[in-house]
Amino acid sequence: MAEIVEKVRTILTKLNLESAPVPIERVANLFSIKIVPYSKFPQQISGTIIKDENFIAIGVNSNDAVVRQRFTIAHELGHFLLGHDIAQTLDDAKLDRPIDNEKEADKFAAELLIPIDFLKKDIESGIKNLAELSRRYEVSEQAMFVRLLNTGLINKL
Repeated sequence: MAEIVEKVRTILTKLNLESAPVPIERVANLFSIKIVPYSKFPQQISGTIIKDENFIAIGVNSNDAVVRQRFTIAHELGHFLLGHDIAQTLDDAKLDRPIDNEKEADKFAAELLIPIDFLKKDIESGIKNLAELSRRYEVSEQAMFVRLLNTGLINKL
């Protein structure tokens, strides 16, 4: 996890970001990754990343809630930035990706969208409400709750 935290800190520093919300599109642009909203994904597919010799793109299900789309983009960025094998074509439900890679990409997405340093600072400044934190970080309440649990910060609310 320390490697993920450091990667995210480097990204945030490059973008000169010091508070939430993290502009996920700017992060993708930093790596020349195009985000393509797509409404024809099956409901169970939130997105995918496609890479070939000329471009890298993240397709995101535009029918999903905006907070879900942000998490999907961050998750797919995680696959790319953590060096996971990226298929050149859509991979239905990601059945060919190892479960460990999916968990690692989820951890990356959580750290990118809800950086531990930002979260600690906001809680210490007095933001103690799950809904308020979720709005501030532009994530779902479920994602914020899981992040607070995983970081042990749930006890600070």
